[in-house]
This record gives sequence, C-alpha cells and structure tokens, in this order.
Amino acid sequence: MGKIKQMSEALANQIAAGEVVERPASVVKELVENAIDANSTEIMIELLDAGIQRIRVVDNGDGMDETDIQLAFLPHATSKIYTVHDLFSIHSLGFRGEALASIGSVAKVRMESTQIDDSDTEPKGCFVEVSGSKITDQGITKPRKGTTITVDSLFYNTPARLKHLSSIKTELRHILNFVQDIALSYPAIRFTLLNDNNKIFTSFGSGNLKQTIANVYQPVLARQLIEISARDNDFEISGYISPPQLTRTSKQYIHWIVNGRTIKSFALSNILVRAYGRQLMIGRFPVAVIKIDLDPRLVDVNVHPTKQTIRLSKEDELATLLTDAVQQALKSINPVPTVEIEDIPKVKRPEMKVEELPLNFRQSTSSSTVDETTKKPNVANSRYDGLMEQVAAVESSIADRQNNSEIQSTEYTEKLTEDQVHEESQKLAPESTVESYQSTEPLLEQEEVEQSVKDDRLDFKHLRYVGQIHGTYLIAESEIGFYLIDQHAAQERLRYEAFMRYDPDVLIQQQLLFPIVFTFSQAEVLQVEQMKASFERLGIFLESFGPVSYQLESYPNWLLQDEVEQSVYDLVHLLTAQPNLTIAQIKEESIIMKSCRGAIKANHYLDAVQAKALIESMADLDDPYHCPHGRPVFVEFNQTTLEKLFKRIQDPHEGGHQR
Repeated sequence: MGKIKQMSEALANQIAAGEVVERPASVVKELVENAIDANSTEIMIELLDAGIQRIRVVDNGDGMDETDIQLAFLPHATSKIYTVHDLFSIHSLGFRGEALASIGSVAKVRMESTQIDDSDTEPKGCFVEVSGSKITDQGITKPRKGTTITVDSLFYNTPARLKHLSSIKTELRHILNFVQDIALSYPAIRFTLLNDNNKIFTSFGSGNLKQTIANVYQPVLARQLIEISARDNDFEISGYISPPQLTRTSKQYIHWIVNGRTIKSFALSNILVRAYGRQLMIGRFPVAVIKIDLDPRLVDVNVHPTKQTIRLSKEDELATLLTDAVQQALKSINPVPTVEIEDIPKVKRPEMKVEELPLNFRQSTSSSTVDETTKKPNVANSRYDGLMEQVAAVESSIADRQNNSEIQSTEYTEKLTEDQVHEESQKLAPESTVESYQSTEPLLEQEEVEQSVKDDRLDFKHLRYVGQIHGTYLIAESEIGFYLIDQHAAQERLRYEAFMRYDPDVLIQQQLLFPIVFTFSQAEVLQVEQMKASFERLGIFLESFGPVSYQLESYPNWLLQDEVEQSVYDLVHLLTAQPNLTIAQIKEESIIMKSCRGAIKANHYLDAVQAKALIESMADLDDPYHCPHGRPVFVEFNQTTLEKLFKRIQDPHEGGHQR
C-alpha cells in the first residue's frame, strides 16, 4: 500500500496558517487589508490582551451577501482574482485567498456582514461562525453597513504557537506599528485602535498625508518634513523626507508605500540614504514617507505570503528618479543648523573666589600672555600654509589636466618640489588675494542680505571674520547673525572635494617587473568574466593565467602598488553589487580618510589671514555645509536667539517686557 496520502483540509490550513498568521498583528493585518479592499472609510480595531484573547475589526465597507460569507473561509476562495492573467495585474491588497481560511483554522471566528444595494429597501444581515476550519453556526442577524469580524482564543488548538508569543506589550507594539503604517498608506481612511477599551491610536482620515504623519509621530516633526514629487513614464513618486539635521538611528522610520501596499525594502532604503550623499552622519537615517505608484505589471507582489516583500522591474530607472527627487528637495532648504535657545543646556557653574593681585604681577602676566598669543599663529603658519598649498596644487593639477590632454603624469602634490608647489599655489591665488585679506570687509548691505536669504546659501565672501575660540572654532558674522565654524570640518571638506574632482586617465599605467597573479574560486571566476569590461573601465586589465587564475602586468596610476592586490579582490565583490561605480566613487572611502588626516586639527591656532582664506574658499564648494562624514561645518546663531538668551525678548508666559 502506498505511503502518500492527501492532507486533510484542516491540517493543510494549519500549515498555511504558520506562514500567514505568526502573531496577533498578522491577524489584524489580514483583516484590515480586507476591509480596505472593501472600500471602507472607517476601520476600528478592538483588542483584548493585545489581541491574544480577542480581536475585533469593524468596517463600513461594501459587505458580503449570504452566499459569499459562507465561501469566505474556504481555502483559496477570493473575489480579487479569477484568472492567471489577473495575477500579473493586482490592484488589491489581498488576493491569495488564504487569510480567512488560515485564521479560521487556529481561532474561533465570527463574521457578521451586510451588503447594502441601492435597490434594497430592507437590507439583510448574515453571520457565520468558524472553529478549527469548520462552520459551527450560520444565519441571519441585525443589518449594519459593512463587516464585523471577531477572532477569539487565537492559537487555542496550537498551544506550542501560543506559548511562544511575546509579552502583551510586545504584541501590542507590533499591532500599533502595522496600524500606523497602514494609516500612512491610506490617509483618507479613519483608523482607530483600542486595547482593553483604551484608545491607543486614531487618525483623522482627512486625506492629508502630512496630517497623518503628525498623528503617527508628532506635529513638530511633521512641520519639518520636505515634500518630494517626481514622475516619468513608469513611476510617480510623492511623499515627505526629513532635512539632514532630522535623523534617527535606525531605518524603521523610513516608510515605503508601493501601489498602496506597505513594504519593507532594503534596496530602496539604501537608494534613499545614498541620495542624501554626505549630508547624513554615519549611522544616522532620515525620516521618510514615500509613495511609489506604478503599473501593477511592473511589480511582483506574489513573493511571500505576508506580501511585504516585492520585486520591481526597472529598478535602475526608479533609483535615478528617486535620487533626483530627493536631491531637488534638499536643495530647497538651508542646510546650516540654527541654534535655538531650547538647544542650549543650562550649566550650573561653581562659585569662584576672585582675589586682588598686585599691579606689577597683573602687568607682567598680561604682557607675557600677549607675547604667547602673538607667537602661536606664527608657529602654525608653516603647517597651515603647507596644507593649503597642497590642496591648491591638487586643484591646479586638475585644471591643467582638463586643458592639456597630453600630460602623462598623475603624481600627487607630494611628488612636487617646494618651488613647484609654491608656483602652483600662486596660479590659484592671485597676488591681490592676500592683500584683500588685510582689510576688514564691510558687512552686507540690506539688499545683499535679502538676496542671500532668498538664495538660501551663505555668502562666504562677505562674512566678517571675528576671531577664533579654543583653537578650534572660527567666528564670523553677517547682518542676520553669527556663525561658529569648525575649522577641521571646513578644511576636511575642501580637501575632500579637491580629491574627488581628480579624475585620472586610466590608460596611464605603471608597468610591473613581475606580474601579479590572482587566484579565485570557481564562483568568483564567473564574476570576473562578467565584469571584465568594468575592470578595464577602471584601468585594470586582467589576463587569463589558468582555469582559476589571472595575471596583471600593469596597474593604473590612481592605485598605489601596495594596494593593487587587495583592491582587485575587493573590486570583485564591490562591482558585483554596484557595477556602474566610477573611479572616484570606488576611491571615496580612502579619500575621506585622507582628507581627515591632512586637515587642520583642534587646538591649532590660525591668524586672521589664514582664517579668512579658509572661510572664503568655502564659497566654491558644492556642499560647504557638511564634512565628508556628514557633520555640520557651520552652526548659526540668529538675532532672535541672541535676544532671547539675553532676555531682550521674553516668552509671554515669563512676563517682563522688551528693553
């Protein structure tokens, strides 16, 4: 006798329930999505013990008649798709026909529904009760527009599943996260969540996405978000992103909504983070709610029973459109952080005793202090000038390359003699530049101030240098306030952009006396063969040297000799993930470290000429507001903040008057 037997319907449903119904939040998700598909405008979720004892979902949707309500709990029974072709053009949240059958196999369920048509003078309500995949009761009930589903005793017949549920607070948190996500996806629907008769969350259902974000998070956060919008022939993007200063430590604040479906996408989140560039600090992530609408035929939602994982066609085109939309939105804001009075902590300082000193002692101390302070900038001159000449020489080398394609050397500034370095730096800095630093520039005229504000970009050349504090921060002022400038971050950004603009000719090669031999695994050999064109684009010409070996007879000048071997192995992995990277992008991480090491450090005193030169040189940068690590270079103290600090302007609740 054969061993193979067909499973019973109840057993098959319980196995399916293991994929669909993981915890109470899974039940809430499936029932709420069905309510949305039924065109509901109000959905209420009532919980008892975070859904472990009871879940009730009440909607005002289309409802079902007596025939449909009896079929709803059968496996793979659905009103969403009927043919194979429908599977490739899904417009609804649910379509698999597994949810109600799975829930009915591991819980006791009662469904009440009423379908109201314009022709019905006396609508009739109906109900059905299911336990362990079997209908235990059915009949007529009091009519009420929409559907009410009550799920009692979840996992009553699978005690192992019940035992492994988390605490009530954890299960409630999972449900709340889903309800907030779905509220962001459908701002026109009013969602209400109650647990043990306590209201946990409610949305207005006004159709305003920003208002819903304020419901989910806080109004103060929602007000700071920036609207994004873009579209092409295949995609339409809309939503909100946070400015670079408003970030979180995880990606859970990034919400993706694809054709109304809340999804988790590691790839899309990475695209978003890369679109911010170096404006984000390492380990920080933006707050974002982004909706992507596209032809259903370009997205596959039938990847996992939870339907939270999807596959997208034309991902490269979507990445380009999303990146452009984010960068355009970020250009519309002022990236200089502004210090508010609330941001300044109150420091309790210990009392200090002041003793009178003899006049001759104070005079000698004062004179010695002046001598020391006048000496410090002079000691620093040579180091700082050397660094500035190094950056100037690199920029000059780049300019020369663009104007003269016959230059055959790609060596950096360190290979130049001192006279050559000085000569190159003089080309970049005209004679009048140093002289102009000696005079004190007047503050901006009112018209120039207004124009600067309109452009949302600091006019670095008209900032008046005030001084340096703690050997680390420079102070400059304008008509609207003053700025603290981190001198290390400022020059780090200068060096970073100079190196990033350097685009060498990959055909200029350094010949090796003995070729370098690389050995790969069989899988890596296939990758190398596929990426040979990408390697050659970078100036790395690998030649076959055996079944799993390649040799390299020369290497491009943008690589150092001791970096070649490790770089090739690393590139195999890097180009597999991102085949379109440029040389500058591949070198970016090492450039960031090089920029940081060479920039002036804290406790390094600058004289007025050096400080002004550093500030004015920021005017030509693409992003003068962030260092390569994403930290701010400038912090702004505006006039209002200062007046509040000195109580010239007082909050109404504090009383007082303006002096």
